[in-house]
Amino acid sequence: MSRAKVQVWGRHLDQPPDRLMLEFCAGRDTRAVPMADESLLPWDLWTNRAHAIMLGRQAIVPQALVARILAALAELEAEWEAGRFKLDPGMEDVHVNVERFVSERAGAEAGGRLHTGRSRNDQVACDMRLYLRAALLEFGAGLEALARWLVRTAPDHADTVLPGFTHTQPAMPTTWGHWLCSYAQALLRDLERIRHAFDQVNRGPLGAAAAFGTSWPIDREFAAELLGFERVDGNTLDNISSRWEHEAQAAQVYALAMNHLSVMAQDLILLSHPYWGLVRLADAYVTGSSIMPQKRNPDFAEVIRGKCAWLGGMVAGLLAQPKGWMSGYNRDSQITKYAILDVVRECQPAPLVMRGALAAMAVNRDAMRKALERGYLDATDFADALARALDLPFRAAYDVAATAVRLSGDAGRIQPDAARRAVQEAGHPPEAAQSALAGLADPARLVALRRHTGSPAPDAVRAQAAALGQELDQLASALEDRRTRLDTAWQRCREWRVP
Repeated sequence: MSRAKVQVWGRHLDQPPDRLMLEFCAGRDTRAVPMADESLLPWDLWTNRAHAIMLGRQAIVPQALVARILAALAELEAEWEAGRFKLDPGMEDVHVNVERFVSERAGAEAGGRLHTGRSRNDQVACDMRLYLRAALLEFGAGLEALARWLVRTAPDHADTVLPGFTHTQPAMPTTWGHWLCSYAQALLRDLERIRHAFDQVNRGPLGAAAAFGTSWPIDREFAAELLGFERVDGNTLDNISSRWEHEAQAAQVYALAMNHLSVMAQDLILLSHPYWGLVRLADAYVTGSSIMPQKRNPDFAEVIRGKCAWLGGMVAGLLAQPKGWMSGYNRDSQITKYAILDVVRECQPAPLVMRGALAAMAVNRDAMRKALERGYLDATDFADALARALDLPFRAAYDVAATAVRLSGDAGRIQPDAARRAVQEAGHPPEAAQSALAGLADPARLVALRRHTGSPAPDAVRAQAAALGQELDQLASALEDRRTRLDTAWQRCREWRVP
């Protein structure tokens, strides 16, 4: 690794930091946040194109003027993509900026007709829905990539036994493959939520105007088709009154997924701690200290935790926005735009960062096996074995096992002498302890005994991974179908030729 390009803290590491991880951790420390409406410009162009085409088809605006409007919108798009077009803050918002540009390039006769039959209220509502559709699909693609890695990797660790934890304390033996499947199962629920949120937002509000419709003979269904919406969102008042709702729902989708990623992040922080050493994060996914040369900090995991906590506040704020609103447009809703843009900007890369960290991470099987010797991870299985051997109620066997743990002191596993004493003190034949303990020496055998659906047993893990993979294929296909429909609608609208 070139020392000239390394970070100030990286000279003890063998890999440079992953670029996406580093940008994710740096956040706004070194990156300017663009104007909110700058993020909406491509969507406002789509909205304007669809509206202009509809106006021409309905003979509300002459086709010759529609052609000039579309040509001006194409010029604006080209200038924006080349970095030559910037929003003028003096024009208040993206909608007026675009309309003025069209008027300047296509003439006031054309540009002045672009706003016929609509309001900025339904225009921004439409822009936001277009933006949210794309953001949800992109976030879903990141979650899919992470889930795909998990279900493909889990079978490789179906036999990798390690301690399981409750209350962050040793509990029972499990497998790393089972752990990975648990992550994947949670992410599939997130993908289901994305599909549901997408379908609810994928309804066209354009044509609602200020909330009360228009006297112009518009065709809302055709405009919705051009914009790739599944259907028109019927009631015009609700179209405008609900502007906060789709933002809040999307933020909730992000929040639940970020909570899952936060749990994963905390797991990696603890499991990779040098005092545990069950896994080791790659050098590309740790950062260092400007004063302590030895540090390997899991910053990406801490940033995920931090953004998750912040996001909870954003969701609460979005849910509180409509309290006290009267039906119709309220300027309060403007803040919901800023909130969801921030949510998407801050959280969109998180699944891909987590995937990269997991894929580059080393699993220390030896350390995992050694950790199984501590914490009395065999206690529950000892109680189960006693209950079967002596035909005892589980609670009675539990009490015997608890006594055996106490009598074993700091050994970390139930000792034969302690087991015999505990059994004998409970009034049972002491030799029962030996038969109960006989099958507990190998933690892998204990895990393999749990043969039921969803367990950490190797065969069960492989079955889970296969089932989760099939479910993931179905969800991914559904989201890809939606993405394809949007792309098709976008190309149709963008390449429209006036008759």
